[in-house]
Amino acid sequence: MRKHSKIPEIKYPLLLLFPVAGLFALALEPFGFASAGFICIFLLLYFTKQLTIKSSWKYTFLSTLLFSSLVTLTSFYWIWNAIRNISGQGVFVSIILFLVYALLSFYKIGIVFFGSVFLTKQRTIKNSHFFLLVLPSLFLISDWICPMVFPVYWGDLFRNNILWRQMARFGVEVLGFVSIFSAALLYLMLLKSDKGIRHYFSYLIPIFCFFLINLYFLAESIPQGPTIHLALIQPNTPYAKREIQENEVWMTKTIQSVYDIGQEAIRNASKPIDLLVLPESAIPFLGTLDSQNPHTTYSKSFVDVTSNLVRTSNTPLVFNELVWDKGTRNTLTLLHPLNLSSERRYKQVLLPFGEYLPGEKQLPWLRNIFPETSNHIPGELTDVLSFQTKMGERVTFSSLICYEILYPDFLRKIINHSPSEFVLNLTNDSWFESLTESKQHAGAGRLRSIESGRPVVRVAVTGITTAFDPWGREMMGELQTFQKAIGYLDLPTVEKDRTTPYIEFGPGPWRIMVVFLLFFVFFHKSRADSTIK
Repeated sequence: MRKHSKIPEIKYPLLLLFPVAGLFALALEPFGFASAGFICIFLLLYFTKQLTIKSSWKYTFLSTLLFSSLVTLTSFYWIWNAIRNISGQGVFVSIILFLVYALLSFYKIGIVFFGSVFLTKQRTIKNSHFFLLVLPSLFLISDWICPMVFPVYWGDLFRNNILWRQMARFGVEVLGFVSIFSAALLYLMLLKSDKGIRHYFSYLIPIFCFFLINLYFLAESIPQGPTIHLALIQPNTPYAKREIQENEVWMTKTIQSVYDIGQEAIRNASKPIDLLVLPESAIPFLGTLDSQNPHTTYSKSFVDVTSNLVRTSNTPLVFNELVWDKGTRNTLTLLHPLNLSSERRYKQVLLPFGEYLPGEKQLPWLRNIFPETSNHIPGELTDVLSFQTKMGERVTFSSLICYEILYPDFLRKIINHSPSEFVLNLTNDSWFESLTESKQHAGAGRLRSIESGRPVVRVAVTGITTAFDPWGREMMGELQTFQKAIGYLDLPTVEKDRTTPYIEFGPGPWRIMVVFLLFFVFFHKSRADSTIK
């Protein structure tokens, strides 16, 4: 490091991971400080450089486990509630499961740490190449090749800055790459700060260009479709374990409660409702699809509630149900006023340990640890759903159930298969019993709206019920969580053929680019930089 560099030496770099994890948490909801995200990445760049100097595989492995654990404990501590509720185990076993999860959940940082140490062991890499080519590429590759139970992308650290997040038009991976590249430019600028202010411009100009690109996207005019009036119902149904399914009093009370709040939404509407929406698990365990199978979930009471709401309002109803169709399926159903005909879309991306047990066939004893885990089967890609508004216009929407909103490539796939005018996400966060989890889950919808160029409407059983426009701006005030609520929304849709660079090209070009950059660095012969350690 240069003698006059403004970046101080740290005697024990491993301790740096503690504030880095804290900054990681501050960048995400419920805080949402994008500045904390930049500082977090800046310090991670510094720490990774120290790893390459130390060049120890054991130290790198320890750093990976420590960072994964700290991020889980600070940002995703709410997973403890899910493990405790789904496993049905006591406190001691649940803590052990949570700690094991914490050690491994954010293993993607290992791609950055191990990749950096490996490359610098094999080649002498100039600092400019290391920070501007190697590290941003490794961060993007970690987003690409590391599946996670709850996917978190590096770009998520910057989704709460209205200007900077517009880069997600190219995808959340590009948002992460550009953010890390910008932090690396600032790092190099400070390294060479002794050269004077004139030399700052070569580092600041690319960041300024990124701001201009984001400003262009923010000022973009998007062709609009029909404006529709939605009634979003949040019944505040608590999470229900299997034992509740046999509790007739509880089930009857829940069904009546959902019916009452639905009727209230219809009565209090200030204008005709175009679409009435109930969230995931408003009425748990039951469905409206009749079946002769002994495992059928059919409920006449559920049928009566949904059909009466549609008849009373003369409005199509979207709701969630559990149906039996060659197995249990988590389902989004659209019930039309005309002839009370139903269209169903089965959830395709299932939550591991929540909706199915990975490896259960090979390890059947897992069911004893996670007795509350469902045994659902996934659906297949289908066409868009559509309904007719009070003005006689036909409006289409893409349907996502809960967990599916976390996957940008999945939303891109369904939009390319069948274009739509907005995205509707039904969700249930009650198992986590955490406002932090609800806000982080909702924040994923913010980036999906920018990536897809479409409004995203989120209806949650206990909150957060909200909506985002194609720039990721909130279109309605969040309904208070963990209480019954009704939200009314005038939603300006977009034209079906609306596209973005991400929808058009996907992540492929950027992934090819970073692989090329790493090959370039690896095979490029360069002498050691004698002025920078």
